[in-house]
Amino acid sequence: MFAAVPFIAVAENQSDEDVALDTLVVTATMEAKKIEDVPGFSTIVTKEDIAKSFVSSVADLLRETAGLNNFSDETGRDEIQIRGLGGEYTVFLVNGKRVESGGAFDKGSDTDLNSVPLNSIERIEVIRGSMSVLYGADAIGGVVNVITKKPQEGEGWTGSVNTEARIIESGEGGNQYRLGVSGMGAITDKLSMTVSAENFKQDAWYADDGDISPLREEKETQNLASTLTWQAAENQEVDIDFGYNHDDRPYQAFSDTAYREQESTRFDLAVTHNGQWDWADTTAYIKREESDVYDYNSQYDDPKAHDGLEVNNTYAKAYANKTIGMHQLLAGVDYTSEEITNSYVYSSGGYSADQYAIFAQDELALIENLALTLGGRLDNHDVYGSNFSPKAYLVYNATDTLTLKGGVTKAFKAPEASYLAEDYSVISCGGNCYLSGNPDLEAEESISYEFGFDFHSPGLSASGSIFRNDIDNLIEREIGYDSSGTADSAEWVNVAQAMTQGLELSGSVSLTDDLMLKGNYTYLETEATDSDGESTVLTGRPEHQASLSFDYQATEMLSTFITVNYIAGMQYSEWVSGTGTVYNELPSYYRTDIGIIADITDDLVIRAGVKNIGDVRLDEEDTGYTTYELSRNFYASAVYNF
Repeated sequence: MFAAVPFIAVAENQSDEDVALDTLVVTATMEAKKIEDVPGFSTIVTKEDIAKSFVSSVADLLRETAGLNNFSDETGRDEIQIRGLGGEYTVFLVNGKRVESGGAFDKGSDTDLNSVPLNSIERIEVIRGSMSVLYGADAIGGVVNVITKKPQEGEGWTGSVNTEARIIESGEGGNQYRLGVSGMGAITDKLSMTVSAENFKQDAWYADDGDISPLREEKETQNLASTLTWQAAENQEVDIDFGYNHDDRPYQAFSDTAYREQESTRFDLAVTHNGQWDWADTTAYIKREESDVYDYNSQYDDPKAHDGLEVNNTYAKAYANKTIGMHQLLAGVDYTSEEITNSYVYSSGGYSADQYAIFAQDELALIENLALTLGGRLDNHDVYGSNFSPKAYLVYNATDTLTLKGGVTKAFKAPEASYLAEDYSVISCGGNCYLSGNPDLEAEESISYEFGFDFHSPGLSASGSIFRNDIDNLIEREIGYDSSGTADSAEWVNVAQAMTQGLELSGSVSLTDDLMLKGNYTYLETEATDSDGESTVLTGRPEHQASLSFDYQATEMLSTFITVNYIAGMQYSEWVSGTGTVYNELPSYYRTDIGIIADITDDLVIRAGVKNIGDVRLDEEDTGYTTYELSRNFYASAVYNF
């Protein structure tokens, strides 16, 4: 069988005393390396973590990890923020390939984060900090790579059926239901296949009976993920991936007179070749995404219904790894093509952009325990020409259990299509103005720094890092107000400078053979300085974020957990007549979840629990909150493996 394993979770190192498990990470270097040795700080969400959790999406699953915040907007749509940087600075991957199809929606969408069947996920690798050299400039905040399950050699055909339900205690509606099925196994000696499908439905949740606008919109999604693997030769493997996502948001009210409907259908097809040769190990793929979108908004001018919208993206990447003496070399090429068809908001009928890049990275073993990683990426953009993004990173294995590391990365990021196109115009300001593209926007440039440690020993692991991101020409939407405080103008502008910096801590310890304590803490500072030299904070980002969890294996059959999450220091802005924009700090809060997992038989697992036991309601805490927490809710699920 083919020996190269592009995505693997752990490797066993046998000793006379015990078996130690080394967590391996692929995303940070495009090859499997121990988590402490990669040039970056990582979080791994395992399939065991996923099995314990009850979540609505990938973003919901990641909200309790260090350095990450899932900022759900006033309609419940997700946005992953890493180290205080918004979703447009995070690259979302599935098996190392980009997923990005929300560009046709005039108001944006979180369809990408809801397009992966949860029952298909083997693990999720999160790389915090700039990964622009390998994945492009929009990876300034970091990378989220969802790695799906693959058949294991010699196991035959296996599969599972899972069903879930969540009931919300207060308010009106909000219930969730999920049904999924998956299977994998060998078709012949050379062919194997994995298929996962699910249907997820959530009712709109109104915080109080009689509310016109729900805090979380209604939606229904159908997802399919499949991979056909061909063992072409002893040293070659070919994967053919096919994916389908249908996302329907049938009704979202903004007021008693304004509402929207959105629907998207996406097909993905990708072909990947992995090879092991005498001269190098290689990976090459090409992927095509085709999305059809329907977008209705009662605030549009006629026509209110925007039909026939399309987003067609093509991604291609090829790279090779080779170790030569003290050098671990990586080099490759990258191509991205984005095509948007939308004659309603683009007077020219749409927008297209191509971007090419070459990248290279060299990990030099300077001495036995010290490695220096040097990398660079040269991007060529249709509008902004050629730009170079370099990286330098040191990793020092101080002892067998302690690693010190840190580095600096510089990146360039071109504006999104809708920000830049002069012929783009969409209604904004609650229907009071139009937001248009600004062809005079400058590209964003960033420098990211980080330094910290990783500690791993049997029964105890810990990680800590300090970080700073400096961004020049940050692009923000600038809102203008009339004398009564009503928004009446909007435009995309370059903020002179922006900065996020902070501290991340995470760890786990086995208190007894049956009890494990896990926790993390993130401290974040932000600042934005405009062209007049005025400094403000970036809103919607918590200053303090912490999570603490106790996992207890009560019996061989029954386990339980309790998790406490803490959020504090989030700020919001409001317009005050005669004063201007005023910034205020929102109150802190705790959210506590509890659950049990019962292995009824070798094949049947049942989960149940309560989320938000204290019934925290942000809409009642402060009207300045534009995100939300579901009120106390109860869940149950069952998984049958066959």
